[in-house]
Formats: sequence, C-alpha cells, structure tokens
Amino acid sequence: MTRPISKEHYVSTDAREIAKFLLGKMVVTTIDNQKTTAMIVETEAYMAPDDLACHARGDRRTPRTETMFGTAGMAYVYRCYGIHHLFNVVTGPEGMAHAVLIRAVQPVEGMDIMQERRKWSNESPILTNGPGKWTQAMGITDILNGLDLTTTYSCIQILDSKTIISEDEIISGPRVGMSSLTRECGYYPWRYYIRDNAWVSKPLVVRYT
Repeated sequence: MTRPISKEHYVSTDAREIAKFLLGKMVVTTIDNQKTTAMIVETEAYMAPDDLACHARGDRRTPRTETMFGTAGMAYVYRCYGIHHLFNVVTGPEGMAHAVLIRAVQPVEGMDIMQERRKWSNESPILTNGPGKWTQAMGITDILNGLDLTTTYSCIQILDSKTIISEDEIISGPRVGMSSLTRECGYYPWRYYIRDNAWVSKPLVVRYT
C-alpha cells in the first residue's frame, strides 16, 4: 500500500518548492464511501507575511487563517465568494503561514463519481480544471479544514506517483485572480503547471494592467 506523503516533505521555508514538488502527485479522496483519484497538474504558492495575496499577510491571525499557522501537511480549506471550496496544503514550520493552493487536477479514478458530483456529463477538462471545480468533483468541503493529510486513515491523502515532472516540464507565471489590492504580488511567478496538460485551468497566460 502506498503511504501518504509524510510531514517532513512539506516542511520548507519556501512554499514555491513545495508547489513544484506536488505536480504529478496523486490526490485521493474517500468521501461518503466513494473513492476518487486524480493527478495534481497545477498549483500556486502563498507565503506570509510579505505576500499581500496571502490570507495571512502581515502574519494576520483570524479564525480562518489560524490553520495556515499550524503543522505542515494539514489541509487549509476555505470558501471563496461563499460558494467554492478551495483546497490548500499547509507548508513550512509551525507558526509560518505558508500554503500551496491546488488549482487543477487530472482525473485518474472515479470519473463517474466526479461527473455526478459536478452534474457534468462528459469527460472534458472542464470537469476539474479549476480550484473550485475539482474540489466539488472529489467531494472536498471546508468541513475538512485542518485535516491531517499525512495519515493512512485520512479521507484525503496525497500520494507519490511514478510520474516524474522535470523542471523542463514546469511552467511558472503570475497567479490568477489578484485584486487591485494584491496585484503587486500577482506578478510574482508563483503559479506552476505541467506544460501542455489539457487539465490546467484557464487562462494559461495571466496579465495585469
């Protein structure tokens, strides 16, 4: 049995390295006794205190951001616009609010389950090519915020895989959806995705004016 990636692999003072490390890894959920598996194809790094796009910018501690200050390898799941559940992996030493957002995945197992959850009838990338799409497809909600991803009994696990993503296959660029307040940090090339993978979210090229 393949074990989940251990805590020590998530402990880094540079979330960008973890964001690249997670590309090609497998995320597995067992929700309501239904198993789904997908390969991570796109990520974004967030690093407090200086990153204005990070929820914990300035080391701001709130009921929502408290999870980010916790142990590496925990799930940080929050609602965006009160609707979409976005999934992050907490990284860095405890007390350092760093996290990696999983933006898109490529289905491997349980496609029919994902389609039913998304009410989507075909197997096009629209099924999971976005941070709110794939979490819905794989049954993840903010109820699971703070979950330890590194145990064998967790309902969400991230596993290593035989797929090796080389540096040449990784594209980096500005993160998506920066507001006017955070746009300065939007130019940081902290979004990473697998070159030529059809399941990566759109737009591929992000520009701010």
